[in-house]
Amino acid sequence: MFGCASVTMTVCLACAGAQPPELRAGALALAPSVRLADDAAFFGVWDLERQGLEAVKEAADQQDYETAKIALKAYFLARRTPHWRIKHWLKPAVPKGSAAKHSKFGQGEEVLAHRFKGGGHEVDFGEKIDWNYFPIRFEDGTPDTEYPLIHYINRFNHLSTVLGPLYWYSHDERYAREFVYEVTDHTLSNPAPDDYIRHTAVWSKLTAAGPLCGSWLDGYNYFLTSPEFTPEAHAIMLRRFVEKARYAVRNPDRVNRYMIQLRGIYNVGAYFPELKEAAALRAFAAKAMSATVGDEFYPDGMSKELCPGYHGGSAGAIREMVNAALLFGYEAPSELVEGLAEPYSVYAKLATPLGSIPAFGDTWGRPRIRRIYASLRKLFDRPEHRWFATNGEDGAPPSFRSTRLPWAGFYVMRSGWDREAKYLCMDAGPLGIGHWHEDLGNFECYAFGEVLVTEVGIYSYTTNAWNQYFRSSQAHNVVLVDGLSQNRACELSTYGLAEGPRQDDWHSDDVFDLAWSEYDGKWIEFLENRGWRNRFGGEKATPLATHRREILFVKDDYWIIVDRLRAQGEHEYEQLFHFEPGRRVVGRDGPYTGTADVDRANICFVQASPTRVDVVSGQEEPLQGWYSGAHGEKEPAPVLRFVQEATDVCLFDTVMLPMRPGESPDLSVRRLPVVDASGVDISPAEVCALEILRGEKRDIVVVDLRVHGIMGESPGLKRVAGVETDARAAVLRFGSDRRLVCASVAGGAHLRLDGVPVRVAR
Repeated sequence: MFGCASVTMTVCLACAGAQPPELRAGALALAPSVRLADDAAFFGVWDLERQGLEAVKEAADQQDYETAKIALKAYFLARRTPHWRIKHWLKPAVPKGSAAKHSKFGQGEEVLAHRFKGGGHEVDFGEKIDWNYFPIRFEDGTPDTEYPLIHYINRFNHLSTVLGPLYWYSHDERYAREFVYEVTDHTLSNPAPDDYIRHTAVWSKLTAAGPLCGSWLDGYNYFLTSPEFTPEAHAIMLRRFVEKARYAVRNPDRVNRYMIQLRGIYNVGAYFPELKEAAALRAFAAKAMSATVGDEFYPDGMSKELCPGYHGGSAGAIREMVNAALLFGYEAPSELVEGLAEPYSVYAKLATPLGSIPAFGDTWGRPRIRRIYASLRKLFDRPEHRWFATNGEDGAPPSFRSTRLPWAGFYVMRSGWDREAKYLCMDAGPLGIGHWHEDLGNFECYAFGEVLVTEVGIYSYTTNAWNQYFRSSQAHNVVLVDGLSQNRACELSTYGLAEGPRQDDWHSDDVFDLAWSEYDGKWIEFLENRGWRNRFGGEKATPLATHRREILFVKDDYWIIVDRLRAQGEHEYEQLFHFEPGRRVVGRDGPYTGTADVDRANICFVQASPTRVDVVSGQEEPLQGWYSGAHGEKEPAPVLRFVQEATDVCLFDTVMLPMRPGESPDLSVRRLPVVDASGVDISPAEVCALEILRGEKRDIVVVDLRVHGIMGESPGLKRVAGVETDARAAVLRFGSDRRLVCASVAGGAHLRLDGVPVRVAR
């Protein structure tokens, strides 16, 4: 199911947004057209020979459509299967109280007044909602269709979360009237097209299908018993259910959005088996989703968008289709159940000590792994799933600690599975085919129950300086060159992996973990990257410099970040570390460089070479030092910057030490000279050799940067402070008595200390 052949096909499909030919032919056969133009067409889609629909058939045959609509609503009021999670017959017989006493009353008043807010925007529509409201325009006059608020409105979540609960609590028909207005006006004001229409919210491929995943089914059941939901309005909503499903069949989107479309198509075919095309809708959605399971995810389980947050959208769409089948009383497609295993294994592999996942790319918030695995309890019974779902009260933690996803290029270095564990996840993979940021080599770091080095959020999808900032290297834990950002997006080849996973990319044992990344793409002033409208700034991007980054975890103590940047001539380099709002960060004016919060875990940074250091927070020109905790929200947050001017090559060798509350760093770092087998000096640009002192303990760390991989060809013999090795990397730890405690190597077989062979860890 996850073979290389399907992966190669997927990269092409993802870029083109096309269905495989056999699915495309089936889609056009299933939905040769979308719109139900009149009552005859509407009643023509129902199997009126079904038991219970006799009165509907009799009236429709006589073209008495008003009577037919009355009989059709009566049929659905009497029907009990298949049922949805909201069951209209369970509406309370008497109100529980006045609407004003309900917690959602204030929100309900805003909806009734057609005042909406979200994503940093708000609008007061007055009497009529403009369903295609795009107030932000580009220079050429076309609308910025990423304006979030109108997409929220068109997804109708307020039917589920506000109007429906208020109606069942109070029986106040104002909420039913608003529901009917919205559904009927939305439908009648926007006739269904056969093909995709750009620059609309109503017929956005994702937004059009989104309500079929829940909010319209919720609304339908919340208000079916209301007299305001007349037979005519009821027929209009049923008509639009069919049109939305057909539109999704004919106009497939990409990646997680396509999977949401399929989920909506399945729901319509499952909840309305009276439709002549119901079985075909279910079969098409299941077949397409099964094909997508093999195409959407890499063999390591990660969605090809390479965005942990949207990975949940893809995996969740499969899970919800399976759950819907079970809820509606159909047999869940076995290939979908089986296909969930690898995508959901990703959460255990990436799990942070705080029970979340790294917020790389467009990951809104931090999804809670406990809830994710709890949602699988009926489908899987795995010890690690139970362990996460019960906060460790049942099951067992995963058998591994540090691990990697070689296709995704995510590398997790952790000390254990407790909340206090030390954890770092590095992003060294391709850009991804959606929801990416310019952040190759970026990472998040946790320890002692805190996020110590963080991602700073997304802010918004609308095209403006803030969006460009949060997507750029400026807002990530990477290195800038002359203030410029990485710009992978302008080169299509960086988006995904068609030929195979990263090779020779990882070492992990009981002594140390090692992963690496290399950026050799173009660089750009981040404000020049305006997305697809200017090909992500491709015309102004320049191949200025290369950046090689190695991250090594000396277990279970600290990390070393080894950065080598090469560019012809003299340039300024900024190594960035971002923190959450409210953290106190000190540079040279403090006892050390890093966070310095009383009664909180902290992190200390020590450089092997002299650098300038400063702290930036809430800077507006140029933008730097911001954090976005939710859509459209931002606040100042500190950024630690280490700055160097260098000619041809720049070196940052940074020791990053997490500390418990109240702990002092007690850390010093010294660069060691290195020679080759002939006694010739080797530049620190080629081999990083450090002595790290922690109290009375001493470590020697050697990282050879003369080859790309880790476990392949040996870079050659070298001697450092009595250590002789041909390894790609080596770590030797000495105790307070100066005796060797442990040692390990990666990518080599030779390790001697003072001429004596050293036994290395496995």
